[in-house]
Amino acid sequence: MFGRSALRLACGARQFSTTRTRSVAVRASIILQRDPIVTQQSAKFEAAADQYFGWLDYMTADKFPREFFFKPGSSAENRWADQDQERALEWHFGGTRPKRPVTKKPIEEDPDAEEVEDDLMAPVVGKTVEVQPRETQADASNDLLSLERKLDRTLYLIVRDAKGRWAFPQSDVQDEEALHEAARRGLRDMCGSKMSVWTVGCGPIGHHVTNEHTAFFVKAHILAGKAEAKEYKWVTREELGEAVSSDYWASVKDILSTV
Repeated sequence: MFGRSALRLACGARQFSTTRTRSVAVRASIILQRDPIVTQQSAKFEAAADQYFGWLDYMTADKFPREFFFKPGSSAENRWADQDQERALEWHFGGTRPKRPVTKKPIEEDPDAEEVEDDLMAPVVGKTVEVQPRETQADASNDLLSLERKLDRTLYLIVRDAKGRWAFPQSDVQDEEALHEAARRGLRDMCGSKMSVWTVGCGPIGHHVTNEHTAFFVKAHILAGKAEAKEYKWVTREELGEAVSSDYWASVKDILSTV
């Protein structure tokens, strides 16, 4: 009884193995990303919390020893008092503006002091910092070929293959070739050699299985340069989900950044 059961089990295992045996190509695909250039804008609650904690730090800070740095009653001390009062007015919570008490002392003239030119007593004005807009010209024109768009998001490089499908650049793994080497070679063949790329590790971070091949994904960052593929675009996570097929998206969505 036991022998027949074992034989039947072995035959079943053999049938299973023979019916599933077929040649499937192994490919290495590279997930090339451009990291965010600027920080993301804070939500309304986060911005209010940052402002509140900044106000607490300002109000509870140690008193500035102005007697050590300024001559009592001098014009320099009064200018500092005006500037400190302006900084205190930046904090606004509720309907009031809390103010730190600043006492301005009258200017005391020293008869023995030497005359100083007005230019030396004038406050030092530094260079004005010009704040650039967060949206660039590439954002306005929706240029998907540019790396200057969506500066606060992670962008991914995808290319269109011979069958018209969008996917990450990939290539068949040759004999005795490591996955990361095949991924870099595939990127070079499809997108040219004018990109400086840093590969994160040698092992894959995910895979995608089809009836034709199994693609293993290798993560990389672009440092400089530009792609030269026939059809390519830099897309965000949401745009990638709309461009690729549903089964491909299911394989890669959990290994992509949410920023």
